[in-house]
Amino acid sequence: MKREPGRTCLGCRRVRPKREMVRLVRGERGIVVADTRARARGRGAYVCPDAPCLEQGLSRKRLAHAFRGACELAPELAAGVRLAASAATSPTDRTKSEEVTGTWPQR
Repeated sequence: MKREPGRTCLGCRRVRPKREMVRLVRGERGIVVADTRARARGRGAYVCPDAPCLEQGLSRKRLAHAFRGACELAPELAAGVRLAASAATSPTDRTKSEEVTGTWPQR
């Protein structure tokens, strides 16, 4: 039986099967994008698809360390992270003022 490769999450530092992770790649100009097909050339880093792991894993220091240099999140990746984080936030986490105005807390 063949063993499945494992990868360590940038956020939670747990080792999970590679197929369960999201691969991130730093492009030529230092912009980090999600590599959905896992075919992009270059150094990759992996993160769990969970909102807390995405938030922690996509912090500037962790990305710079993983990619061994300065990097910047692609705008669509940053928006996706915010969307995943807000989806993970339940309506019970809202404060009274947010319920009145209908806005979510900024992270």
